[in-house]
Formats: sequence, structure tokens, C-alpha cells
Amino acid sequence: MSGGNALPATDPLPRRHQLLIFASSWRRTQTMLLYGAAVMLIGTVVTYADSHKFDLEFLILGVFLLLLGVGFHFGARLHYVQVTDDGLRLNRLLKHELIPFPEIRQVRTQPLQVLFSAPNRRGLFPRSLRPFERKPACVIRLDLEPAPVARLGRAAGRGCAIDQDLILIVSDAKELEIALQPRIRRRPPAPASRRR
Repeated sequence: MSGGNALPATDPLPRRHQLLIFASSWRRTQTMLLYGAAVMLIGTVVTYADSHKFDLEFLILGVFLLLLGVGFHFGARLHYVQVTDDGLRLNRLLKHELIPFPEIRQVRTQPLQVLFSAPNRRGLFPRSLRPFERKPACVIRLDLEPAPVARLGRAAGRGCAIDQDLILIVSDAKELEIALQPRIRRRPPAPASRRR
């Protein structure tokens, strides 16, 4: 019996956690586009049935809106976070950011209304996050300066960074926290220059 034909076992791909802020925004836009496409296409059919004239411009516009709406459906799936061997990957439409595990100090799951309930944070709760205020979010404390944290927050969705916390609103925040916890434990403390 020859053992040379066996394929090596591969680990399954890490789960992608869709960023719900972007999914919600894409879904609203997609709905408007599909509604516009339906109006154009139904109008073209009604016009043809009534006068037997074919209005090519409305048909082309309707098909264009329909294709754009389908594109938005798939575009929403391109905004996600994923735990990889190299770090936490924050994927956006055309590029991604990688947060190395040594930069992650702490991770926890917390509803947004609790996160923003502290007196010094009450006025910082952005409107873009209000629809998710009761939803648990994965809050990641980073060992980074404020500017990189703010940049990562913009990549995660408007208003998703506060102080050194990166707020990730995903469908299962607890699952993301559990995937990150083993990767950030037992790290040496941050250098004194980073703690300032």
C-alpha cells in the first residue's frame, strides 16, 4: 500500500465576521436600487403593452439599476473581520488592515449602550451606532497611539473607535472574542513608552 497519494490535511478557513454597520448601509442602498430597477422595468413593460413601443433607455436604466443592486448585495460581504495566523484582518471593499496580536491588549463583548454609559463617554455615542445600541459588540483594547486606532475605527465603521478601544459590531461578537482570547493571553507587558 502506497502512502504517497495522501493529501495533507488542511485547516478550515477562519470564519469571516461581517461588519454589520456596512451590511446595514449596503442593504439600504441595495433596496433603493432594486426598487428603482423594478419601477423602470415595470414601466417599460406597461409602456410596451399599452402602445407597443419599446423604450430602450428605460430598459437599459432598469437593467443597470438591477445589476448595481446585485453588486451592492455582494459588496456588503466584502466588509468583515477575520482571525488569521498573522493577526486580526479588518477587510474593506478594496483593501484591508492587519492588527498584529501583540497590538491587542484586551478583548471583551459588551453592549454598546453599556460601553457608552460612562459619564465621560455619554456624549460620544454616534448616531451611526444607535441602531445597534442593544447589540453586543466585540470591543478590542489596542496598544496603539490614538491616530492608528481612529484610522482602524473608520475602517470598521463610522464611530467605531473611542480612546484605545476598537468597536467591532458583528453578528456574533462572543464568537469573535472566543477566537481572539487564546491569541492574546500570556503576553509580556507593553513597553513603558507605549503605555503613556
